[in-house]
Amino acid sequence: MAEMWDYIVVGAGSSGCVLAEKLSADGRSSVLVLEAGGEPSFWNHVPKGVAKLVKDPAKIWLYKVTQPRDYVGTDGDDDAGGEFWIRGKGLGGSSGVNGMIWSRGEPADYDAWEREHGAAGWNGAAMTDAFRALEDHADGASDTRGAGGPVHVDPQIYTYPLAEDMIAAGETLGLERVRDLNGSTGRRVGYYTHNIKDGVRQSAAKTFLEPARRRPNVRVVTGALAQRIVMENGRAVGIEAKVNGRAKRFDCAGEIIGSAGAMESPLLLQRSGIGDPERLVRAGVDPVVAAPDVGERMIEHLSLSMPFRLDEGKGTHHHFFGLGLMRAMARWAMRRDGIMATGPFEVGAFDNVHHPDGRTDAQFYLGAYSFAVGGDNDPVPLDKIDRRPGLTIYGSLLRLTSEGSLRITGPDADDAPKIEPNFLTTEHDRQSAVAMVRRMREFVHAPPLGQSVGCEEIPGDEVESDAAILAAFRRLSSCGLHGIGTCRMGSGDRAVVDPRLRVNGVDGLRVVDCSVIPGHVTGNTNAPAMAIGLRAAALILSDRP
Repeated sequence: MAEMWDYIVVGAGSSGCVLAEKLSADGRSSVLVLEAGGEPSFWNHVPKGVAKLVKDPAKIWLYKVTQPRDYVGTDGDDDAGGEFWIRGKGLGGSSGVNGMIWSRGEPADYDAWEREHGAAGWNGAAMTDAFRALEDHADGASDTRGAGGPVHVDPQIYTYPLAEDMIAAGETLGLERVRDLNGSTGRRVGYYTHNIKDGVRQSAAKTFLEPARRRPNVRVVTGALAQRIVMENGRAVGIEAKVNGRAKRFDCAGEIIGSAGAMESPLLLQRSGIGDPERLVRAGVDPVVAAPDVGERMIEHLSLSMPFRLDEGKGTHHHFFGLGLMRAMARWAMRRDGIMATGPFEVGAFDNVHHPDGRTDAQFYLGAYSFAVGGDNDPVPLDKIDRRPGLTIYGSLLRLTSEGSLRITGPDADDAPKIEPNFLTTEHDRQSAVAMVRRMREFVHAPPLGQSVGCEEIPGDEVESDAAILAAFRRLSSCGLHGIGTCRMGSGDRAVVDPRLRVNGVDGLRVVDCSVIPGHVTGNTNAPAMAIGLRAAALILSDRP
């Protein structure tokens, strides 16, 4: 007789790891976790190891964008698919390869989920409670912070004089300096809070899956690429997967939970016959459940990295080469501190650059180094730190009105998807892009930071008019790696999942990850993904027979 599981979690990312821990904690239920990637490596634990991870095909999913660059109004010289999107692959998912910024969004984001999108119960107060339950904050508990939770977070890990100048420049522009960027809303600046403890990345794999897999009722299978969900009489009953290249079926007596992320979860549903029937047929898949919005209405953050030259003697670039790198790594190995014990960017800011409601619509990341820009004009080649002193400000538009799509092209998980971001297709987004670049320039040149800053490398000091700025932004911007909405939650007819995250039209199937997010998150998505996993686990357990 085939082995039967109470819960099968597809994907060991930020949400999936939380689910595995919470669903197995009381020992009543058996939990199987299927993960396409492998175990964490040394560089997954070193905070600055992100530069070693984002180019490693064993650690990331690499998605080629199929929409030509001329969809946003370029001259058409850029070839189709010139942009690549990355996501974390392996235990921990993107929490194992990201910049570890613990950014929760703002309560107004979640209030809008409930008010505007029908996500009942997913309001600001509920999500704040979830974040507090997750956190072990270095500053202790408060009305907004949590203490004693599984994820250690610290609002100020590594400082240096130029970082203080960055914060002071933000204050010059009217931003409020805060100790914890998550503890307030509005226009603010300060050191980023990171999910790092004692110099080690606190990924979802470390904080949740590591204790869960010690239990006898939990099994983790790596190298397991989910092909499709098996459905019988309207109910999800199993998963067909390739495990290290060999076909295998896993049977489920309870619930199957897709937690493969905003890219892979909708693709899995589509391969299983859940999606727009006409598109499924064209891709060679028999429709099972008509759900037109699976893979549709995708929202991303859109970002631009702007490097500047610094005066000689300034910056942190010397830590990444030769003797400086050896010293930095030795310090991390012996003391677990220094520049290798923090993420890629130390200083952050949240601002309003264009949205008429005055709420946060842009996020800035600042670090005292720059990337060497090659002939491919890649503005963020994370493995190419410039040997010259530099400063980078990286800006993300957080409330775009353009929506994209993500669709299968064939029935197999190895068939590359069709990705159409549709960036900058609304006037609001185009004006926001220009406004953000102008604000980033103001920030960098504001005193006292501006006294150390020289020429602008990208897009360049000569790019001045709105038209020229927009053209440069179109050519050089990249996705913010924060995709949401491809399996939207809500109460309407077109919602993919209901507010309990159950897939409409199928019994025994839920989706629990960032794909269910129905509206904007004004910040990074790793903390919200964990909070979604935490709240979903409570819902699932309350529905357990």
